[in-house]
Amino acid sequence: MRRYDVVFIALSNLPDTEVSEIIERYQNMVTERKGLIIKVEKWGKRKLAYEIRKQNMGFYVLFDFAGDSHIIDELERNLKIDDKILKFLTVKTSEEITAAEVDEIVAAAAKAGQAAAEGAAESAEPKMIIPEGADKTAAAEASPASADTKEEGK
Repeated sequence: MRRYDVVFIALSNLPDTEVSEIIERYQNMVTERKGLIIKVEKWGKRKLAYEIRKQNMGFYVLFDFAGDSHIIDELERNLKIDDKILKFLTVKTSEEITAAEVDEIVAAAAKAGQAAAEGAAESAEPKMIIPEGADKTAAAEASPASADTKEEGK
């Protein structure tokens, strides 16, 4: 098995449900052919570097999976046919990968995702980093919270 990244750009004016259906269809295409999905990332709507089929914006999606070359052949054939896909790019990221390695990667990504979610919940309020040797009173005066209290006092 080899590891591949496929990035495709869908039309930006598609509703979220339709984008999810497209992603699900290509995921099923990989899994039906004995491929293993490592991750799927929705990068969202972004401005294109140049106009493609009279479109300036596109919805970017990344597929990271492990499989054989016949999966790539079928996936690329369908991406070429699909009118909702503006462009795609396939990159072979690893020559050989085992199912056990894929499971380890998926488990590590899940653990990192949980840690990031917990960290994001804890750091909901922005923190100011003050370098060593800096005047802490001046930094406190410059903080947004103290600026709000100064305005209220006026």
